[in-house]
Amino acid sequence: MAVAQPAAEPPATTLTDDLNRVLRERTPAKTTVAVVVRDAHTGQTLFATPNAGEALLPASNQKLLTSATALDIYGPDAKLPTSLVHSGLDLVAVGLGDPAFGDAALASRLGRTPMSVFDDWAQALRDAGIERVRGDIVVVDTLFDDEFVHPTWSPRNRLAWYGAPIAGINFNTNCVDFFFDPTTPGEAAVVRTVPPAGAFTYTGTVASRGKKDKHGPVLGKRPEPTEAGWSQYVVRGGVTTAAGPYSKPVDDPRVFFAHTLRAALIDRGVTVDGDARVAGSDYAFSGTQTAEIARHETPLLDVLGRVNTDSQNMMAEGLAKLNGLAYARATAAQSADRSAATEVRGSWAAGHLAVLSFLRQAGLDPAGVRCADGSGLSRDNRVSAAVLAGVLDHMLREHEHGEHFTASLAVSGMRGSLSRRLGDLEGRVWAKTGTINGVSALSGYVFGEDGRAAVFSVLHNGRGPASSARRQQDAVVRAVAEWLDARPAAAVPDPEVVEAWHAVQDVVAGAAE
Repeated sequence: MAVAQPAAEPPATTLTDDLNRVLRERTPAKTTVAVVVRDAHTGQTLFATPNAGEALLPASNQKLLTSATALDIYGPDAKLPTSLVHSGLDLVAVGLGDPAFGDAALASRLGRTPMSVFDDWAQALRDAGIERVRGDIVVVDTLFDDEFVHPTWSPRNRLAWYGAPIAGINFNTNCVDFFFDPTTPGEAAVVRTVPPAGAFTYTGTVASRGKKDKHGPVLGKRPEPTEAGWSQYVVRGGVTTAAGPYSKPVDDPRVFFAHTLRAALIDRGVTVDGDARVAGSDYAFSGTQTAEIARHETPLLDVLGRVNTDSQNMMAEGLAKLNGLAYARATAAQSADRSAATEVRGSWAAGHLAVLSFLRQAGLDPAGVRCADGSGLSRDNRVSAAVLAGVLDHMLREHEHGEHFTASLAVSGMRGSLSRRLGDLEGRVWAKTGTINGVSALSGYVFGEDGRAAVFSVLHNGRGPASSARRQQDAVVRAVAEWLDARPAAAVPDPEVVEAWHAVQDVVAGAAE
């Protein structure tokens, strides 16, 4: 599309003064802050700190690069499948890259639970006349490499739900959810899990309390699985009222899926004679005796929303490896050995190259950009505020699917990681947050009352508290919003920005109904 010409208007002197004041007064001690603000109608840079081009740790703002690249590669109509195949005596689950299979948040929107997908599969088996599996439950997952967690993540992260592993086949964000229901005071509470069974064990008890106790239930995870690859958890503490979910990651998503599927089918009346196991690319499908029984598909846009609205790490890693898969296949297809295209697998390294390729196509300089992972959890990631603002500007004004990218973001005072921030600008800030130790970030769009818009990126790196960084980020956004509200409507409105503003109004109006 043609880029709109700059609107005739006064210079951004007031905005510059206001933002410099915010940075002088509020920057936390021992903290580097980089800020870029651009006019969303023209792409003109309205404000930039001298270090705007410096590659800093982005925390979860890394997800902006991951998600924009995925939307560019696969498009808004893409669906991410997981397939159930009957092959000879075996029942085979084939992983095809869906990181949201059995996701509780997406299921709840439809009045379902994570286990509902197995209700569907059990019914599909009965519809196909299969009430008994005489062989094994087999998981075949050869889409991605065998690295489930990033090597630069800290051991502490790997024991938390936000550090869950990623594979080509996944269930319930590769976590076990624990719920605790009190019984008679002094007796053990009832422990429920989702899934009810599947390649995990737990030890310990949670006591039922007769009165409130400052110590609630505690869920721990042992760092190593059993010899069979089963994850191990420990519960303790006490509970006075029903509590949960408390979530912990599994060790091996493939083993977890295989045993969860087997237990779920048995629980739903399907007899399974064999065991649950994981097979590689050498698994021999039984030719004419092979038939797909069911296929679950998650829309890519649903995954983008979970990644950018809710900052879901594990799903961002799935997108990063899908990006890498597409890049590696395209590269192999151009090589002399065309057969190599069928042998490549998604990896974080290839995902990094996919992002760099996307940035070049968007007309942005990728120098200094480092995408160690897809979520921003790694401390090896690097990107500048200038590049993040450039990506946001490109997606809003130039990309053919930009409206879907904008719609995936958190919204001030309304949803996702911004639901409790910037309530005074409710519905007017669409952005991605980011926080890891010593890093805080906020990048996105702010809309004026008349539909004018600005792109912004604020990155904090240092030792200052995240709360102080967030207050400064919010002050930057408020200053931009005030400046937008004081300006006349754009003389040459960009149709993409106008469309985005209409979407903003629709969301705000819908929430008010």
